[in-house]
Amino acid sequence: MAAITVKREGTGDTITFDTVAEVGSAAEFLSYIEKVWGEGVLLKPSSTSAFMARTPEPFPHGIYTFLPKSGDEEPTTKVIQDLRDEMRQLRSDFAARYTETKSIAFSLVSGTAASQLLEDLHLTQVDGFEEAPFETPAGVIDIDTFDFSQFVNEDAGTPSFVEYHHNQLQACGVHMGRSGYKVLDLHKTPMYHVEIGNKRYSGGVDGGVVPYAVQAASAAKLLRIGFEHKQSTADKATFRMNHPDVLQAEVAAPRQYSFKEGRGQVVCCLLAAHAMCQLPLDLDLTDGQQHHLLRLRGDLLLVYEGCTPTQAYHEMADFLIRQGPMLTSKHTILEPPAELEEALRRPIKKLKGLVQGYSAV
Repeated sequence: MAAITVKREGTGDTITFDTVAEVGSAAEFLSYIEKVWGEGVLLKPSSTSAFMARTPEPFPHGIYTFLPKSGDEEPTTKVIQDLRDEMRQLRSDFAARYTETKSIAFSLVSGTAASQLLEDLHLTQVDGFEEAPFETPAGVIDIDTFDFSQFVNEDAGTPSFVEYHHNQLQACGVHMGRSGYKVLDLHKTPMYHVEIGNKRYSGGVDGGVVPYAVQAASAAKLLRIGFEHKQSTADKATFRMNHPDVLQAEVAAPRQYSFKEGRGQVVCCLLAAHAMCQLPLDLDLTDGQQHHLLRLRGDLLLVYEGCTPTQAYHEMADFLIRQGPMLTSKHTILEPPAELEEALRRPIKKLKGLVQGYSAV
């Protein structure tokens, strides 16, 4: 049996060598083949790798495949084309798997993408003031805004903002403490990883109201109110002006933060939170001056855009107080309780079925 056989692709022609010694060096081997059949590519046995003149000796026994060069073009035989097609398919499959498994951060979800999510989940966004108006108690003292301009950025201001939330809710009648609630700083806590359709999303909130004694690690499933903090360009510009010694980026067009800017993030977060929690919750997007409240009722996403601090905190306090001890429970539950009114139960049950939560930590 020949030690080395070379087959010419497409013709069936062969050259055989009974011993490796007949072949000589790698350079001599390749030179001899090209003298007989012309220029081309020599594939090593059981491999798609090309044989090179610098291949270490001794080279392996077996059957080599010679792919002749066509004119001035690179070899374009079926074997080469098949290899190229296979590589393209592998790249395509890898890209598809990477896209499927990569999580999109809530903060990167656009308003258009949020609208598509609502459509896919058969939810309608409506003006909360028109659909389900609320009234702030008469005679209450106005609540001051939170001054975000004292801080270099949102992360730096969040601990103070969380304390501010606590104080305002307490002033509005919410029991803060044992058998009641507390507000956690969650801006560094991983919370939600959910799958909606064929896409995965991840993120959390900056602050959150949870039953007292619950720690950050369990906040995802026991969140009652979530706060998303946004420092407006107006506050950034004020900080920059008051602290010229601190290196800051230029601020263009100082203004208040609008709901439209953060809509994609908070809509996605609200859907994810409802998929994990079995009790209702509110979400507040705020720059400290204005508050944009979001809540789900039935098949509606109610948006209360542009609330004052007085309106926002009294309404959030009323939400917590109205549900009584149900929301202060420190136990996670599998289903929304039967005593919960249908308008609150429905979105929770709906999202539990349509939004797959693959982890909440």
